[in-house]
Amino acid sequence: MTTTMRASAREMRHMVGRYLHARSCPGYTVNAVRDAIMAAQAEGFDAVTVMEAEREKFADAQTAFAVDVVGDTTVLDGRDSPAIVLAPAVIDEIVLSLDAGRSRIEVRGTPGIAMLSALGDYAAVRGIAFDIVESSPESAVLQARAVPPTPVLPAAGAAGPAMERILREGYEMDAEQFWRLFHESNGALTPDSEISRRHAGSQLYDEDGNLLGEVGEETYLHLRSEASASGEAVLA
Repeated sequence: MTTTMRASAREMRHMVGRYLHARSCPGYTVNAVRDAIMAAQAEGFDAVTVMEAEREKFADAQTAFAVDVVGDTTVLDGRDSPAIVLAPAVIDEIVLSLDAGRSRIEVRGTPGIAMLSALGDYAAVRGIAFDIVESSPESAVLQARAVPPTPVLPAAGAAGPAMERILREGYEMDAEQFWRLFHESNGALTPDSEISRRHAGSQLYDEDGNLLGEVGEETYLHLRSEASASGEAVLA
């Protein structure tokens, strides 16, 4: 029997973001990919399971499309990168295509493109809507249009009514899956060490609480490298 649990939006945001970092999703795109995953999950698409299934592809994934224009169609080639990474880029490219007067968008070479069907709210707050008129596992043809942006309450963030509901109710998750991903995601955290216990964010303090300076990304990489070699635990 499967045991389910309720995970808050905050818990999911931390877990998904850390998991993407731990699985080497390009750092500059993690926040956008995380928000698209959470939005799709809120609309009933099991994006977290897709995230786990596609984890080995993240490090080599493209984060932008190769874009071409064929007649009145914008053609987006994902070059075999998973849709879960390219989802934010699809929405951006739809906006650009509409601005250029093209409402027909063809997406190619993007495995898992079905995720787009659960990004209606995510798109609507950005002032666009689209219909999937043709689809296969790795491609889709979209007919897009501009719409008045969906008003979003400040607490709901950028993902619309579905996320507003999730903020109140939480996500219903398979408990075993959530904790598996949670513990794997901890690999993105700063390892437990004497130095890690003396910093908060990018600020490093001495043993008496005096500010020493700022810690850069190179320091974090060094700490993670040392922990991997020694088998130290990470900070929860």
